[in-house]
Amino acid sequence: MRENPKGWRGRFRKMASDEFAFYRGSAVLFYRDLHRTLAEDPWLKRCKKASTIFIHGDLHAENFGTYIDRFGLINFDVNDFDEGYIGPFTWDIKRLVASLNLVTFSKAYCDKKIEKIITCVVRSYLTQIYEYCKSPEQHNIPISSENTQGPINKLIKESRLGSKEAHLDTMTTVENYERRFIRSNIVKDVSDDVRHQLLLAFQEYVRTIPEGKKEASWTFRVKDIVSRSSPGIGSAGAISYNILIQGRTQALETDVVIFMKPATKSAVATVIKTPELEQYFKHDGLRTVLCAYAMHAVTTKWLGYTTLNNQIPLFVDEVATHSQDLDWKDINDFEEICQTAEILGKAMAKIHCIADIDSIDKEQHGEQHAHLIPFNLIPRHSEITIRDAIGGNDEAFVKDMVTFAMTYGNAVRRDHRLFFEAFRNEQIPIINEEQAQSEQHQPPPVPQSGQ
Repeated sequence: MRENPKGWRGRFRKMASDEFAFYRGSAVLFYRDLHRTLAEDPWLKRCKKASTIFIHGDLHAENFGTYIDRFGLINFDVNDFDEGYIGPFTWDIKRLVASLNLVTFSKAYCDKKIEKIITCVVRSYLTQIYEYCKSPEQHNIPISSENTQGPINKLIKESRLGSKEAHLDTMTTVENYERRFIRSNIVKDVSDDVRHQLLLAFQEYVRTIPEGKKEASWTFRVKDIVSRSSPGIGSAGAISYNILIQGRTQALETDVVIFMKPATKSAVATVIKTPELEQYFKHDGLRTVLCAYAMHAVTTKWLGYTTLNNQIPLFVDEVATHSQDLDWKDINDFEEICQTAEILGKAMAKIHCIADIDSIDKEQHGEQHAHLIPFNLIPRHSEITIRDAIGGNDEAFVKDMVTFAMTYGNAVRRDHRLFFEAFRNEQIPIINEEQAQSEQHQPPPVPQSGQ
């Protein structure tokens, strides 16, 4: 915070806007709260292996969306693996159900209906876990327009409509018969030195793409590079980079835009201190990639990682045409919320169960990274591990998750009010030091005539 008080003020201002934004930006506090009660978790006591599942780490209600896989199929799934780690499976469930409490409370639903929505997502999760226990091959069946309904089905279908060229035109322009990025107050040129370092990082990144994903026609020729201020709540003003690459042909419509963004330590890792895991996950860009490989049946073509200037770990992927985030703004009808919650439960079960020894081995294009995954720490069959942790006590499990969601939702609303007042009244000294010093050095007002 002392190194970048302006960036943190920007982050805190976003967090102050509402309870859900505060929740999204305070994942570290969430995991400290969970870690304090870790030894009391009855579901983890029953099965210790259930504490070493690949988890998303920030599975809130808006970290879902569509993406097009390397086979051309538009999937609905979990996205954004920045906080991915290995930890208790219940932590992902609790992160999601508490967020659903906040979303539905903000829509003025009563406690009884909020409890029904949360019950719906947890029951859906359990049903899918048991389906995977009976038929493990279902792991690889995507959530698509063929097996969804309601708002998520609509989102998947809308994701088909975008064209690659129209998507490129939102970020680039054509000058002298060549495509380049559009500059703005948040999209800027990089210095020659930074450009040189990024080109070196790009070469390193290309080597992290498995050979099975590369096409012979790709030249990986860089056309343009810009820096971009990150808009995310958790970014605190971090700078990411967009790189424009020549496509499969010289036709400008085939060009590709990838992003390189700084990869930071997972919030889960701030409370789970496992030396062996820390050895595997020393590079946070690699950790993010490994979590994506572990929790997605089919990954994107451009997924990779690199290091900038031998210091800053970066996560890399395409700024994709057909990717859309789940937006709760227009999901207000109770039945539609329940439909959506049911699919979120299935998606959560899917990422937990595909991230085990047998399933990850089937990812043929992940062989390059397979030896980097801590197979000795994760279960062979995650779905069986989770089933054993629950031990047939479905009703008690559902009740436990609902109780947590309702209790923690109230705690977040209380904490947000305290945070809001502290921030508004400049009671967070670290981020206000620079501002206070600036105000102290302001010249005195010029006296007006007659004063």
